[in-house]
Amino acid sequence: MIFLPKSDKVVFYSILPLVIGVLGFFITVGFFMLHQALPSFMRFGVDLLVSSVWSPAEDPGREVYGLAAPFLGSLYVSALATLFALPLSVALTFSTTEILPRHVAGLLRNVVEVMGGLPTVVYGLWGSLVLSPYLRDSVMKPLHNYLGFLPIFSCRPITGYSVLTASIVLATATTPYVTALLIEGYGMIPAKYKEGILSLGATRYEVFKLLLGLLRPYVIASSLLGFSRALGETTIVALTIGNAVKPTLCIFDPTHTIPSLIASQFESARLYTYALPTLFAGGSLLLAVSLGVSYVGIKMIYTWRGRIHV
Repeated sequence: MIFLPKSDKVVFYSILPLVIGVLGFFITVGFFMLHQALPSFMRFGVDLLVSSVWSPAEDPGREVYGLAAPFLGSLYVSALATLFALPLSVALTFSTTEILPRHVAGLLRNVVEVMGGLPTVVYGLWGSLVLSPYLRDSVMKPLHNYLGFLPIFSCRPITGYSVLTASIVLATATTPYVTALLIEGYGMIPAKYKEGILSLGATRYEVFKLLLGLLRPYVIASSLLGFSRALGETTIVALTIGNAVKPTLCIFDPTHTIPSLIASQFESARLYTYALPTLFAGGSLLLAVSLGVSYVGIKMIYTWRGRIHV
């Protein structure tokens, strides 16, 4: 720092309070979440993480809560949504970078970016009123009838509000974000790699296929960041997942995620002693997972950048 020019020192010390403020705000939010969740952790202990029950009562001694189902539901739905979003994002990246004419590719990118900026309630309402009954009648029932012996298709679809519906709608909302990351990563690959492959007479598909292999760590990192983003989505999931506190492997079953549980129970939770701290405990769990996954994803991106530009 002492070797910086005077003008750079002025800029550095000018923005230093802002940087400290951002870090301080982040730490304060984390501390606030844990502080609010502490009564629930102390009251229920490990049972909070291994049981699936939501039983509020006026007598605090009779209140029983367990977050296993909504926590596992959050991981399950987010993982499926990422799984659905990734092939779409790769296809969009291939189309806009290698296949389509420049002006058409630019238009498609703009459409994808606009989709990423749409209010999530729009996706949620579409999923609830249009996609849910369609999936129930055209996808879930045939799969249950013919492949019901498999655990993931074993439950009878009733309303259409389910893990599958929430995952598909969530994937639709997550795809623009993952696509933007992949296009950015693809653009970072030095031109010499592409020129070298083209000089060997490769087609555009072969170029993309080889460069995609080079991009693999970035693809994994983008998936992790997309998973982290899907993990915290509330409106879409609350409108499409059915909101039932039970653990399930079947993708036709309704369940809860932590965000949908918070959205549906937050107002009434104020009436009970341990309900609100339990919701904060769920939020703290999501915060910890999201931080860990995002850190790994960002670390992979920086490592890949350093290696690709050597």
